[in-house]
Parts: sequence; C-alpha cells; structure tokens
Amino acid sequence: MTPRQQNLIYFLQRLLSLLVVFLMLAAAAVWTGRLFGRDIGLSANKAEEKKHAEQTTLTADALSALGLPTGVSLTPKDSATWLVAAGDSGVIVSSKPFTKDIEGFAGPVPVYVWFDANGVICGIAAADNAETPDFFRSAFESIAPAWKGQAAASASPQVDAVTGATYTRRALTANIRAAVDAYNASTSAYVVQPAIGWAKTIAVGALLIIGIAVSLIKKKQKWLRIALLLLNVGVLGFWCGQFLSLSLLKGFVANGFDPILALPSVLMLAVAVLLPLFGRKKHYCTWVCPYGSLQELAAMVGLPHIKIGQKAWRVMGQARTFVLALLLLLLWTGFGAWLLDYEPFSAFIFTTASPAVLILAGAFVVTGLFVPRLWCHTFCPVGELLSLAETSLKKNNPKK
Repeated sequence: MTPRQQNLIYFLQRLLSLLVVFLMLAAAAVWTGRLFGRDIGLSANKAEEKKHAEQTTLTADALSALGLPTGVSLTPKDSATWLVAAGDSGVIVSSKPFTKDIEGFAGPVPVYVWFDANGVICGIAAADNAETPDFFRSAFESIAPAWKGQAAASASPQVDAVTGATYTRRALTANIRAAVDAYNASTSAYVVQPAIGWAKTIAVGALLIIGIAVSLIKKKQKWLRIALLLLNVGVLGFWCGQFLSLSLLKGFVANGFDPILALPSVLMLAVAVLLPLFGRKKHYCTWVCPYGSLQELAAMVGLPHIKIGQKAWRVMGQARTFVLALLLLLLWTGFGAWLLDYEPFSAFIFTTASPAVLILAGAFVVTGLFVPRLWCHTFCPVGELLSLAETSLKKNNPKK
C-alpha cells in the first residue's frame, strides 16, 4: 500500500471517528424532540398543538408574570397578538413569530410583552425555552425591568453592559425589541452579529491563531507557554466567556446555530476538530481550553505535587470514559440534562454561574495545585469526546 493510499485511509477513518462522535451527540439531543432546530416525531405534533393553543390563550403563569389576573378576558387578534379585556387594557404581543432566526444559548427565547392602551410597556413574561434556568433568570432579571414603563414609540432602555450569558441576553433583548417593533408596526431589521460582539470575536480568533503558532514552535519557551495560558484564562475565559462544553455541543446539534451569532464558538470548535487532522493531537485541551489553562497555571505555583503511579494515573484516565458514558446514557434516557448545568467551564461567567458551579470549578483549581489538570484527565466529558474523535490518530496514522 502506497503512502498516499495510507493517508487516504487515515483521513477516512478520522472522518468516521468524527461521525461516531456526532451521532453520540445527536442521540443525546434527540430525546428533547429537536434536531438542528426542528421538532421531530411526537414533538412536532405537540409543537403544532401548542402553537394552535397559544393563538387562543396564554398560560396562567404567563399572565401572572405579565401582572394580569388569571381570569382576564383575552381576544386573539392574530397569531401574535391578543386584545386584553376587549381592548380596554391594551394588547399582548408575542415575539415568537418575528424572531424565528434569533436564538439564545440553547434555542429560541420568545417573550410576551403587554402594552397598555397608551402604548406603555406594563409587563414582560418569558415563554417556554430550553435555557439553563439560573442563566436565564439572571439574564431576564437584568434586562426586562429596564423596558417596563417605556413608551413603545420611543423605547430606549438603559441596560447594563453584557457581562455573562451573552447569547441569552442578546436574544432576549432582540425578542423584546421585536415585540415592540411589531406593536409599532415597524419594519426595522434585526442585524446579526456575534453574540459577544465583533471586538471580542476578533480577540478570540487572534488568540486561536497565536495558540497554533506557539504550538508549532519546536523549541518551547516556558515564558511563552505561561503567557499563552494567562491569555486563555483572561481573554477566552473571563473576558469573552468562550469555551467548549457538552451543553454547547448538544445545543448545537439539537437547535442548530447561526454561524455569525455563534462565530466565536464555531471557530473554537473548528480548531478542536480540524487541527488533529494535521497531527496536532489534543490541541484544544492543551493550547486553548481556558479551564485547562487555569488548572495548569495552578500547578505552576510551586507547591509539592502528589505523586501518582503510572498505573493509578492510567486508571484515573479511564474513569473519564466512564463519566462520559454515564452522562450520555442519562442524556439518552432524558434524565441527565440537568447535570450539564454544572460543568465547571461556566464559572468563568461568574456573574451568572450558580454557587454550586463556582464551588466545583474552584475545588478542581485548588486540587490542581497538587495534582495537575485533575478535571481534564479524570472527569472532563468534552475532552473525552475529542479524544474519541482522535482515536484514529493513535492507531492508524501512517506516520506512527
């Protein structure tokens, strides 16, 4: 067999490994009844029934969140608008029909907006969504109050700068604005741009390029490695809030994604998937991941490390496979989605991360003072997924 044929076989095996990983994620996402943003199976029928029901009534929870009594009279005007109390108390507008291409972190985040008879926003309520509850609650509570009391014709709320849950916050703002525009019969367009803005997106892209360049330097310099780790933590982690997580990957498969809105994450995923094709094994975990970088920096502090034998270290590495298998099994059965809320990566967005996530992330960083990259080596499901996708590199690379 010629080297060219061996390279072709290697490339095809690599693609097959990626296909297997994709199918695992697809299986984990399908239980939600959605694939690439489309309802499938029974969920498609339920979605159609729900759409019909929403055209005639709103749930008691939605009415309560808007500040309306449960028994208020609602008269449907069209698929997105209800007249309140025969029109004497204004109208309620749903953003859903106007924001089909706008998604938060895990999918659409439609809202209901209640305008009184004078066109003043009296209440905003969230419709059903698949966002992480803690993240969504924090985003909603930081945005919605600024709109209340604003006149629809001149609404220009002062909302705090985006510091966390950026996909969700931006999508929520766009949904509220779409409902206001619909009330005003406006035709203003929604301009798609990266969720974290172009400046941060450019910073992410630049840092990914720097990471590739540093990894290619044959004579490694310790100071250069430390500088890259600090940039990963400071820029990718705390400033931009960008990282790969199982929750993100499953969300992409279940709900699809806008390539511009999710551009920073798409760039990181492309680097993680494509670099191993060119022999750069574990590039994302070693040269990009902000949480892995933070653990490695902790290990450099200089405290004495706990000595772990090769056999024990190998067993600990196998535990990561078990963790991923167990997590996927729970996701496939529809019972493990809540576990994704506790991946430690989201601790970088500390303004919206739950206390449990902050404690978990901090514990592994402290452990990293004595056992380098313990989370990465023993527990990280994303790292294990990427390793599975690189299996062919270890066994079938003709250069080995």
